[in-house]
Amino acid sequence: MIKVKTVFIVIIAAGIIVGCSYFSPEYHKPEVRIPNTWSAKGQNVSSISESLPYLAWWQKFNDPILNQYIESGLKNNTTIEMAKTNLEAAQGQLLTVKLNWIPMLNLFGGYINGNTQNNFTPVGNLGLVNNTGAFFAVLPSYTINLFTNYTLQKQAGYNVEVAKNAELSIRLAVIGQVAAAYFTILAQEQLISQFEQLNKDAIELVTIAMALDKQGIANSINVDELRSKQQLIEGQLAIVRKNLAASNNALRYLINQIPGNVTTGRKLTEIDPNQIIPGNLPIAVIAFRPDVMKAEAQLRAANEGISVASSALLPGVNLNYFFAQGAGSQTFNAPGTVPAVSNNNSNQQNYYAAYANWTISPGVFGQIDTNTAVFRAALANYKQVVNTVLHEVDNALTNNIGYNQKMVADINAYKSLESAVAVKQALYNRGLTTYMLLVGNKIEYDILTIDITQTRLQQLLSLVVLYQSLGGGYMVDVESSFVRANN
Repeated sequence: MIKVKTVFIVIIAAGIIVGCSYFSPEYHKPEVRIPNTWSAKGQNVSSISESLPYLAWWQKFNDPILNQYIESGLKNNTTIEMAKTNLEAAQGQLLTVKLNWIPMLNLFGGYINGNTQNNFTPVGNLGLVNNTGAFFAVLPSYTINLFTNYTLQKQAGYNVEVAKNAELSIRLAVIGQVAAAYFTILAQEQLISQFEQLNKDAIELVTIAMALDKQGIANSINVDELRSKQQLIEGQLAIVRKNLAASNNALRYLINQIPGNVTTGRKLTEIDPNQIIPGNLPIAVIAFRPDVMKAEAQLRAANEGISVASSALLPGVNLNYFFAQGAGSQTFNAPGTVPAVSNNNSNQQNYYAAYANWTISPGVFGQIDTNTAVFRAALANYKQVVNTVLHEVDNALTNNIGYNQKMVADINAYKSLESAVAVKQALYNRGLTTYMLLVGNKIEYDILTIDITQTRLQQLLSLVVLYQSLGGGYMVDVESSFVRANN
């Protein structure tokens, strides 16, 4: 009997190996054309030794308030929280598949009190037999398609990887969104004061023009034009205040707080946007971008989906063992002259069965075709994600370099105009020019400072997008629960 069991186990093991190798399509990493370097070039691009996912790039701005907001966002953001629950669900599905390997155990127990009418030859009619007693039984059973469960476990494992990388992708996005909202708040606060100064100078210019008009020196049309421009400035100031409120609410939403104002640390002029950009090679960025890793995990899961469908063509295994024991009494109540007989008894039963169950449904072939199409879709998605990432990084590098160059030009223009205003001020002090022309130069100066602020904001936002495109920082301070999930 032992030899029969051994042979059966060997046959099952061999079937698993041969079946899984036959029905599991071998996975090959898709070939995607990846450039050796980025097309965008800039002097501030440099290679780094630190892994980008662990690079806390926002700390380079030396703003503790910004650091606190990003930490709060990673801890409290509801989108990240939802991604964590999706990860837990995927881990639960994997655990479910793993537990399917454990046999089912049925336990029975109880008490019997009944009777039967019995006839035995040559004794004849024994009459009623009363049965009374207790019993218990154990029925371990194992019914499973080993090939299906094997491929389902692999697929569930890849789905866990999908959920992990989905959470990492959201962490990466939240870091960039919090930083962008914070820098926008700093810029709007500075723009409010700059527009207020511009509006003040515009009102003064209108006042001068009205005074000259009363003296018959200025044309009334010029006064109306100046007043119209000043009113447009007031409208722009209202938009900036609206943008500040929206930016405050956006940041508070990201850190899961109710609408309101936020506290800021450093001023925009104290934030240095000229950072050394980690110019990691395209192959390195592709290897560590969480959305790329997610797309590949989806591809692997889809590949296993073909195996799951194909495994239905293979037989299932049924292993059963039954054990029961009972004890009680029987009383024979004869209808005739046979005297009543009573006896106590006990009994024990056990048996086992091992067999294969091979049922093939025609619908399996349709499911295989369906899962093959799902794999092709996942393959196309992977290639699209990789290509999108390459374009995102290259465009982000180009934008950042462009805004850096624009800032240099704006600063040069600012210095030139600053010198011109100083000259006009000196000429006015000597009575060689009018106050109206001096105020006009101040307005040009105000407009240029506003332009510089907007350029600085765009410069910082392009840097945030660049770090996000490179996949920087999403593994910083990952919670211990997530680390355990990786093991």
